[in-house]
Amino acid sequence: MREQTARPDALSAVEEVLAEVSHLRGLPVRYRVKTGLRSRAEIERSVLENLNTRISPREFDAAAKALIAFGLAPRGFDYRDLLLRILTEQIAGYYHPKTKTLYVADWLTLEEQRLVLVHELVHALQDQHFDLRRFEKGPQGESDRDLAVHALIEGEAMGVMLTYMLKPQGLDMTSIPVPLTLLFEQLRMMEDGRSRALQSAPAAVRESLLFPYTYGAAFVQYLVREGSWTRVSRAYADPPDSTEQILHPEKFLSRDRPIRIHVRDVGALLSRSLRKRLSDRNGEFGYFLILREYLDTPTAKRAAEGWEGDQFVLYEDVRTGHVLLIHLSTWEDDAEAREFTEAYSRRTERRYRMARALPHPPNISGRAWETEAGRVYIERHGADVLIVEGLLTEWAARWPQLRRALWASRIPSPPPVERSRAAPTRPGKML
Repeated sequence: MREQTARPDALSAVEEVLAEVSHLRGLPVRYRVKTGLRSRAEIERSVLENLNTRISPREFDAAAKALIAFGLAPRGFDYRDLLLRILTEQIAGYYHPKTKTLYVADWLTLEEQRLVLVHELVHALQDQHFDLRRFEKGPQGESDRDLAVHALIEGEAMGVMLTYMLKPQGLDMTSIPVPLTLLFEQLRMMEDGRSRALQSAPAAVRESLLFPYTYGAAFVQYLVREGSWTRVSRAYADPPDSTEQILHPEKFLSRDRPIRIHVRDVGALLSRSLRKRLSDRNGEFGYFLILREYLDTPTAKRAAEGWEGDQFVLYEDVRTGHVLLIHLSTWEDDAEAREFTEAYSRRTERRYRMARALPHPPNISGRAWETEAGRVYIERHGADVLIVEGLLTEWAARWPQLRRALWASRIPSPPPVERSRAAPTRPGKML
């Protein structure tokens, strides 16, 4: 589409649109919202400043290496550069909670600007009533929770914007008989070519960036149907704390909270040069993306649905750059854990060019492979699953000590002793 510079009087509709948004959302306007137009160069500069403030180069490097370690991005992946290009391409306006100012891109048509105003004015009202600054930077290592909170914020803005668009027909977002995620997925298939950077991104990165808008809108749609916009307002006092609650809103309403998993630091057991680079949580949506990269969507979805909690840790050898990935997860019951284990095993065999099965103790529910990136171990103990990827051959002799230390992260007592075939044991659920 040919770029068009919006007239300076495009912002003259702010008060009118704000009043309409306030009525649709049911939140009174507490004070006027400052507004301004921004050029491409100004928006690019703002995006760059925001990224530099929020995420350090070291953090970007660790996040990129985690994506590569999970097989979700190619080697040499430059996460920061891609994210900067995507944000510059996609941002048509933004609300700044610190300055209480709303900015709109000056190259949009008036009609496009009006929709941007609706979306961003929702954020202005959210800030006036719920203080958005408290959500700007979530706790370190809690990406799944942070993604869920932003799904509430962005999903609400998408829901109000859609209701604004449907109002002339006497409809609102609850009139749509399917979850809004399905609607937005259909709209994405009709892209007009202005999302080249986004479409070029690895699938896991692209879907994670879109999650707050697509799945968040369906989450808010569910809350409004089950109660009203008042129910959405109450969510800010106790926001969702997992993507599981966004994907299954009924679990948010019942406050089905995730189990907090904390993986013990075991780097010193293997090498003095091994350093922890990142610890975080995948959540249900993260594991869905990890599985879907190598399995079909229905299989990945079913296998991820039983998630109850997890944590992963990424280590890097400072001498060689080799990475080791450890993740410990817990599932709703033994059957859900078994389904996830089987799915991750199939994923492992498809992901690596060479995955040679290794012998595994018969009394331990798990599997092991030798791969071009090191050994992979998957063990299930009841409803808990331990996965280690990238264990070098020279570290393999320490695997018994390593697994005992890692299982001790989950419970006070060690896992079953590895016995001979003559005296097998059947591990029970770990509490």
